[in-house]
Amino acid sequence: GVDMVTDDDRRWKPGLYGLPRRNGKLKEIDRFDAAFFGVHPKQAHTMDPQLRLMLEISYEAIVDGGINPVSMRGSKTGVYIGVSGSEAGEAFSKDPEELLGYSMTGCQRAMFANRLSYFFDFNGPSTAIDTACSSSLLALENAFNAIRHGQCDAALVGGVNLLLKPNTSVQFMKLGMLSPEGTCKSFDASGNGYCRSEAAVAVLLTKKSMAKRIYATVLNTGNNTDGYKEQGVTFPSGEMQQRLVRSLYQEANISPEQVEYVEAHGTGTKVGDPQEVNGIVSVFCRSQRDPLLIGSTKSNMGHPEPA
Repeated sequence: GVDMVTDDDRRWKPGLYGLPRRNGKLKEIDRFDAAFFGVHPKQAHTMDPQLRLMLEISYEAIVDGGINPVSMRGSKTGVYIGVSGSEAGEAFSKDPEELLGYSMTGCQRAMFANRLSYFFDFNGPSTAIDTACSSSLLALENAFNAIRHGQCDAALVGGVNLLLKPNTSVQFMKLGMLSPEGTCKSFDASGNGYCRSEAAVAVLLTKKSMAKRIYATVLNTGNNTDGYKEQGVTFPSGEMQQRLVRSLYQEANISPEQVEYVEAHGTGTKVGDPQEVNGIVSVFCRSQRDPLLIGSTKSNMGHPEPA
């Protein structure tokens, strides 16, 4: 019930270049305890704030799971981070005269996973994943399969997105993807685009036997892609979504009718929402059942893209 999207000028002046006035912004992205995370001051100044956030919340995720991060040093723990771009990296490398080299190790996307593995001393796979808006869920899928196949015992899974320059938003606006009001009207007839938003998230995925505190259990994961479509590369295919979800429930031997709630993508675009809702209905509502609840956090916080 809370609208987390604001129209303040923490990133750029609201309405600049005709952009929607509202977007979702995180607080205090300029703060970082470099000494705690063993980061050299010169490195800290040219480290993407997205990576600084990932260090902080990854530590919090492990502690929140009831585990002392020190006890995991040298363990076969994987790191899988969903991240699409580094706008800070572009800014820090603009002037050749000013370059120190630290911006590479501070902003390269590989480092979004590698720096975490380095700080925590994890020895499992360490991978940054970019599949645009599905990046962090692809990270979860990779982590789930790695644990299932014995490549690692636990995994840190995360996603991050910061909106540091208006140019990227202008591109989305020109493609007709943004809501002029800066609101994701998920599954509403008035949906007219999405609201760009920032987020940083990390979860610790372990085998059930290892877990000290359990919020949720992952039963199955999977992914596919649409292939060629006449409507173009950005058009989502509801049919392919259905095909994937059906197969995952069959594999896990769970009837879709048992599902009570679906957390959906639900960005509020004229094209995406109908494809998704019709897909959900085709899979989960084929026979007599209690009403299926669906929702999307994007209606509260906007769309944080890879996170």
